[in-house]
Amino acid sequence: MGRTILATVLAVCALVAAAGCSDSDDAADGDAAEQPLAVAVAFYPIEEAAREVGGDRVAVSNIVPSGGAAHDIEPTPQAAADIESADLVLYLGEGFQPAVEDAVANRGDGAPSLDLLDTIELRGADPAVPGVVGEVDGTLIAGGVKDPHFWVDPALYAEMVGEVRDALIAADPDGEQTYTANADAYLAEVDALESEFATGLAPCRGRALVTSHAAFGYLADRYGLVQAPIAGISPEDEPDPKSLAATAAFAKDNGVTTVFFETLVPKDLAQTVADEIGAQTDALDPVEGIAQDELDAGVTYLSIQRDNLARLTAGLGCTTE
Repeated sequence: MGRTILATVLAVCALVAAAGCSDSDDAADGDAAEQPLAVAVAFYPIEEAAREVGGDRVAVSNIVPSGGAAHDIEPTPQAAADIESADLVLYLGEGFQPAVEDAVANRGDGAPSLDLLDTIELRGADPAVPGVVGEVDGTLIAGGVKDPHFWVDPALYAEMVGEVRDALIAADPDGEQTYTANADAYLAEVDALESEFATGLAPCRGRALVTSHAAFGYLADRYGLVQAPIAGISPEDEPDPKSLAATAAFAKDNGVTTVFFETLVPKDLAQTVADEIGAQTDALDPVEGIAQDELDAGVTYLSIQRDNLARLTAGLGCTTE
């Protein structure tokens, strides 16, 4: 009798233990199923798009450190590992980030990745102001001097958001409803920003956008401005007097009252041209990298672009009065 009771007790215990293991295994399987999609991105604007569209379904890692520039980035060993192991990689190709392209190639043919320059018709470099000595400033990609800064144009950035949405859906079909809804909400904000640019820059008294670096050509093309970069001079070199004089003459002839410099580039050249014609200087942000303290403070692509718009409307004399 005692042995029978003991056997029964042991059998019940074994069933309970088995049930416990089964529950644990099911929970583990559930946790695995709920793991977010690992997405490696090439720099900040893509990061924001991926986070906004992906929501809780994605875990985004940025290859470029906070506040860093994207061009010619050399990924750290950890970043390279993130690229190779990610479920999806979103990057800029055409030679803009050669080391990133090499890491993507190591993923193999079956690993999802998307070159976001594939669908963009890249513009060439702006011609130098007459009288400027040397080469036009630009970025060497796609076998020639091309301008990769398409994301500064809100309309082209919106196209990129759509590409990011489609790539996420392809990598994670179960999340299509989430990705579509999130993208629609975010695109509504980007579309509102584009409308603000169109309205704000329409009545500008000045149409010449004199900048220290050619990072705003797509934006200028979109809204009827003429970008005139201070070309032929490296920011690290001593200014060429003839080039600066030619740029200053162009700025004066076009009624320029503000010479813009890029936040990632020293303002020396812009200041020299501005001093020559009695103009002021102001900064424009190419939205390439945002420092961690700025991210913590809530800075975004949208907020930076609205700040750029405010600086442009002030500097170009955009008023309806």
